[in-house]
Amino acid sequence: MCGFIAIAGEQLNITNYDIDSMLRKLEKRGPDGFGEALFSNCWLGHRRLSIVDLENGGQPMSDGHLSISFNGEIYNNLELRIKLKERGIIFNTESDAETILKAYSVWGNNCVKYFDGIFAFVIWDDFKNEMFVARDRLGQKPFYYFFDNKKILMASEIKSLIASNAVKPQLDYCAIDDYLRLMYIPPWKSVYKNIFQIPPAHCGIFKNGKLLLKRYWHLRHKSINIPYDEAKNEVRRLLINAVRKRLGNSDVEIGVFLSGGVDSSLIALIANKNLGYPLKAFSVSYAGHDELSFAKQVGKKINAKHFVSKIDKCLIDEVKRVIHYFDEPHADTSDFPQHIISGLASKKVKIVLSGDGADELFLGYKWHTKMSDELLYNRLNFICPFTFDERVALWGSDNFINNNILTEEVFYNLKNQIDCVTMFDITSHLPGQILTKIDRAGMMHGLEVRSPFLDIDLLEFVFNLPYEYKISNGEQKHILKDILSEYMPDTFTRRSKQGFGAPIDRWLHSSQIKNYVFKRLRSGQLKTMFSLKVINNYLDDFYEKRKRPERASQKIWVLLCLELWLSQLDNTYEK
Repeated sequence: MCGFIAIAGEQLNITNYDIDSMLRKLEKRGPDGFGEALFSNCWLGHRRLSIVDLENGGQPMSDGHLSISFNGEIYNNLELRIKLKERGIIFNTESDAETILKAYSVWGNNCVKYFDGIFAFVIWDDFKNEMFVARDRLGQKPFYYFFDNKKILMASEIKSLIASNAVKPQLDYCAIDDYLRLMYIPPWKSVYKNIFQIPPAHCGIFKNGKLLLKRYWHLRHKSINIPYDEAKNEVRRLLINAVRKRLGNSDVEIGVFLSGGVDSSLIALIANKNLGYPLKAFSVSYAGHDELSFAKQVGKKINAKHFVSKIDKCLIDEVKRVIHYFDEPHADTSDFPQHIISGLASKKVKIVLSGDGADELFLGYKWHTKMSDELLYNRLNFICPFTFDERVALWGSDNFINNNILTEEVFYNLKNQIDCVTMFDITSHLPGQILTKIDRAGMMHGLEVRSPFLDIDLLEFVFNLPYEYKISNGEQKHILKDILSEYMPDTFTRRSKQGFGAPIDRWLHSSQIKNYVFKRLRSGQLKTMFSLKVINNYLDDFYEKRKRPERASQKIWVLLCLELWLSQLDNTYEK
């Protein structure tokens, strides 16, 4: 994984931008080196985490009038090279960055349809004086941009754009309202009015001061008439293939996150069978929420080198560090443990496999079992810390309330509410919440995280399987558990789900955190944005009442994470 930067536009004067600071801000994403290249109307920058072709894969990379700066991995790199060599293309390196560049020279804008991987990249055409941009189908790699008059600045992270000295970020209070509702910023916008994201599954051209984007991939419903046993065999085959892809595209050792749950255990078991060396596994555990004994069972079965970090308490300075790095408000309760386990793994390997995406794909959440005509509405309400009325009370008005949290994909030709919920998870929850967490928490330690369950071939097949293959007699992820039962006993496979979320109720009641929360929420930045009276009511509900209201701890955590994020902003802001 890496970090990229691009600045383009007519009559570009690169001395107007602090490119050294922009590159330094991405150092954690690419600790192994950096590069830059200047053209007539474009500058490309790059920070490298060396994974493939360690000697010759440096960027920006040029081939004639085309040049690329790229973040990600192309899993079908070798297959694409065979196709391109049949067309007479000659390669000079083993890097997948060169594969993208050669593919663009042959297939133009349609090249993205051939890529199987995770990516965000820019290609500058010095002959046409234009830039091609693209982001992977699920938004696993970030891509932000900003317009400076008719010039465009692009980067892997917001902090790099702000470091240019050309960007004066303007808070988007409607996006903050989205955060209060979802605990993250939707993946087609940012927390700033004037900083944007290339949405997942989009590509486009920047030319003459304008960026024109289009969606190049859709997840569509297709009827599949297949017996259960055949479906299970196909899911197994696709999952094994997905793991192999993510093991094969690397010149460095690969490990695995092992929580002890169904998803990461299955990934670890499959990976172990396909590696030529002992698998390194990484786990965290904490009081009140511990699956470590199950992780150890899997580790022992595969004879893994197992590394464990035990979290005895919430360290507020570490939470602040995570929130600062994320660039935007984000309140997943597993952000902190994800940071801890990523730091642990980064000391041993550069790449890990994870089980992320299985719950969304195989219907692993409890709301998936409650089929009704209002399932999507119920799903949104379930994850919403603050209701409409509560958000109005916090803001003191409805000026910033908005409903821009669903993509048009959620409503396109879907046969039932389960498909709508799954589409919401894939187009919003996954890229905005889950993938943001694993990308940022990994990259702040120079660690690449690969997620086999998000393989596109697997995703398109499983999305179209019958509901009863995924949930049977109330058992969630039924087909996946049947596959896991081929490796592990039913006492392991069929136990209740715990998840990776942290015990925030316990943490928030520790004396250190409690005192900190009272101080910051009452005297920090939030009181200039929200009603202090309403904030105090939430503090009283959580800390003073014997019977706390529903989601009381979640509300405090969401407000605390927002306060910590606001407190590190360098710029002033007005409501």
